[in-house]
Amino acid sequence: MDTSSAPSRGACPASERVWQAFLVALHELPPDMRAVLLLHDVLGAGLEDIAPLLGLELPACRQRLAHARAHLLARRDFQEPGTP
Repeated sequence: MDTSSAPSRGACPASERVWQAFLVALHELPPDMRAVLLLHDVLGAGLEDIAPLLGLELPACRQRLAHARAHLLARRDFQEPGTP
């Protein structure tokens, strides 16, 4: 049996590394940015609903979403599964 392509027992699969890197990047966000991002991009809530929920004005809510997305894009290591 050829085991040359099999991961070693201590190795973390690429999908696990991607997930861990994503969680680290998400955790680095300030709580209000993380909340806006998750409520909007993951749960599909509208910014008009999120803003009062978090006690924000609509423009501030939009800004936090834009900053959160920019942070995640800057941390592209979680999006590059082929990268070691």
